[in-house]
Amino acid sequence: MTETENVSKKLIEDAENEKREILAEARKKAETILKEAEDAVQTILSNGNELALETYKREHDFLITQFNSHLNQKFLLEKIKIVDEIIKSIIDRLENIDMDRIEKPLLKFAGDINIKNAVYQTGKNEKRITDSVVSRIFGSKRITKSEKEPDFDKGLKIIEGRKEYYFSERNLIDPESEDTKMQISKLLF
Repeated sequence: MTETENVSKKLIEDAENEKREILAEARKKAETILKEAEDAVQTILSNGNELALETYKREHDFLITQFNSHLNQKFLLEKIKIVDEIIKSIIDRLENIDMDRIEKPLLKFAGDINIKNAVYQTGKNEKRITDSVVSRIFGSKRITKSEKEPDFDKGLKIIEGRKEYYFSERNLIDPESEDTKMQISKLLF
């Protein structure tokens, strides 16, 4: 071989070696870039999964809380309905109890009010509190029947000047009182 051929062969070998080195370096850089890209994808996926789980958990907790709140509200409304029905039942029973059972609260009512010269009215539909019952309950206190038509349905109203005292079975339990409702609720629930 001639020297030119040797030089050419040497140049070709050097070019081949350099080509291999460049390709090896390119492969190494490509692998590094692919590895970094793969790591970045894994990080993004991991962060995405964490965010998705966190969002799901938050939404799940919110929906559970909302559901529980709605359920508690329905439960409370049912409790209120039950308490109102019980109060109505109590009032119905009180309005229909015998006179001898209502006499004690009537005597207390008569003793609690301080009257000297009063008139009384019984409700338009009052059947139990009669004139004789009023005379017996108030005894020596000066009290006469009013000539005016009563403006209430049941019970007894004592009028002395500007003062008015009203007795009814509803006085024994105030159906609108929050205290009454709370006491019944405590007994039931």
